[in-house]
Amino acid sequence: MPTRSGTFTYQCESGRTRASARAARRFAALPAIFTFTVDVETHPGGSGPTGPTARLLDLLEARGSRGTFFILDSVTRSEPGLVREIARRGHEIASHGHAHRHLAEEAPAAFRMAMATARDRLAALTGFAPVGFRAPYFSLTPAAGWVPEVLAELGFAYSSSLLPARNPLAGWPGAPRGPFRWPSGLLELPVPVGRIGPVAVPFLGGMYLRWLPPWRLSGLARNWAAGGQGGLWSYCHPYDLDTDESLVHRPDAGPFGSLMLWLNRRTTLPRLEGLLEGRRSLPFAARLVEFSMVPTWGGGGEAPAKAA
Repeated sequence: MPTRSGTFTYQCESGRTRASARAARRFAALPAIFTFTVDVETHPGGSGPTGPTARLLDLLEARGSRGTFFILDSVTRSEPGLVREIARRGHEIASHGHAHRHLAEEAPAAFRMAMATARDRLAALTGFAPVGFRAPYFSLTPAAGWVPEVLAELGFAYSSSLLPARNPLAGWPGAPRGPFRWPSGLLELPVPVGRIGPVAVPFLGGMYLRWLPPWRLSGLARNWAAGGQGGLWSYCHPYDLDTDESLVHRPDAGPFGSLMLWLNRRTTLPRLEGLLEGRRSLPFAARLVEFSMVPTWGGGGEAPAKAA
């Protein structure tokens, strides 16, 4: 006869399997190839990113997939073993910036210097300079329009930093929804968004993936697939899986936002499992050829210029 704890473990695993199967049906309309991305950062109230990141690594390995892990510089310094382990298991190491703040708060010269240091620190750990960058909060906005040129000068090949819609934290309304190049040559891979009435949300990541009802996720997945933008990717954070983390008020989120970020984390893993069901994740670095002919966009209101 199984022990009480054994029965509980079995029931939890069985329930998660059923939840994963339901989630897989919600994402059935999405293409077979996408990129599973993780923003590796510390979070107040938690025990750190190592444990939850290990669970994500195991998930990807079980599904025969590889992802892109954007590492914040503070994690590079405090958890070098974690960065090496991510790279050892075949995943792309990219940069999540030198500090977790909005790009509009940066000064160009100081940003260039700090990003060069963060880039070199990652290269020293993995043996390869990162080619990808993701801004905290997806904060590549019109107020930070100088950033793509700096990133290109630093040797980055792509950015995954722009939310092409209005958003309470950051956004660039009117920006292309699909992949494009900046005039500097830097490739931009905007976060996939879906429209709910007048609002566009990044439905394949973070709090949105956790909280959106299943029927809404199904509709957003179908609409995104029908739009044909290309460049599908998801995102999550280690803390999205950390159910032991205590509730902490985040000044950047407010009381209600902090509560929403804390609750409903048990849905994260089944939904990520469902997203991986029947499809394969490849790192962004392995997909760059796929985006070689995307149009160029200068950041204004004009339509993107098609590639020659």
